[in-house]
Amino acid sequence: MKQRLRGVLYAIAVSLCGLAVPQAAGAAAAYPSKPIRLVVPWAPGGSTDILARTTAERLTKALKQPVIVENRAGASGNIGADIVARAAPDGYTLLFTSTNLTLNPAVIPQTPYDPIKNFTGVTMVAFAPMMLVTKAGFADNSLKKLIDYGRAHPGELNFSSSGAGGAPHLAGEMFKQAANLDIVHVPYTGAAPALTDVLSGQVQMTFTTYISAQGMLSAGQMKALGVASKDRLAVLPDVATFAEQGLDIEIGTMFGLLAPAGTPRPIVDQLYAVIKEAAADQAFQDKILQQGGTVVADDPDHYNAYLREDVAKWAALIKKIGGVSAH
Repeated sequence: MKQRLRGVLYAIAVSLCGLAVPQAAGAAAAYPSKPIRLVVPWAPGGSTDILARTTAERLTKALKQPVIVENRAGASGNIGADIVARAAPDGYTLLFTSTNLTLNPAVIPQTPYDPIKNFTGVTMVAFAPMMLVTKAGFADNSLKKLIDYGRAHPGELNFSSSGAGGAPHLAGEMFKQAANLDIVHVPYTGAAPALTDVLSGQVQMTFTTYISAQGMLSAGQMKALGVASKDRLAVLPDVATFAEQGLDIEIGTMFGLLAPAGTPRPIVDQLYAVIKEAAADQAFQDKILQQGGTVVADDPDHYNAYLREDVAKWAALIKKIGGVSAH
């Protein structure tokens, strides 16, 4: 009798487990069931913000839930990144950021997050090289004349960046060294205000991506004097690389989608699948290529490996050049 009772109880337990599995699977498949917050740690209008909104459109369409871009600028991207690092790992708070995520720990004391321990990468969406831009007509739109003037007037010229310690700032420091110039760094809270003050004449130049400067370049308000990549950009075929102009400067910005550490892998994979599908779409590719970027869309494992390598690379580079001050 007892053996028969145990058999009945066992059968009931198995039956209940069988019912639980579909329910759990159904719960996982329900993601997302509400709007998703996509935090951008920079001001609106910059390259990171533009690509974040392009990505948000694709996610919104594929996931059938609004993906709302939230700009939380400040502290060279640390404020927005820290918000996501502390968020619940449920897939409803994501980060769309740039190279500052991996660079900041090397240049900013007490960075509030660990780019490896506090995040899990979804994918690197795109990569874009830095370029030097000035107001149209400045130094006759010539890199050589700009350098000649800077050498003749040390400390008189200045350059803006999207934030102290970021890739644009570091590109400026590399330019100072390569061209043997004494120019002053003026940090801003994002690419858009950094560009605006170049246009107004408050600063003479800035390093940025084509994505950020596209509108002003297309309108003829600004000129690109050099591109920090091995090859010229397809969208700016007449602008020479720094290497072609005798300067060893090669630096760019990655744009990536991340989630808080501990986010379930099925959710990460679901988000990645959307970007992977978008990356295969010619319209998506063209949109990024036309903005001076290259589509990457690597898988989460490769992106996490890249993040680890990038953290180590920046730490070694900053140590080699003796650190980077804000000014």
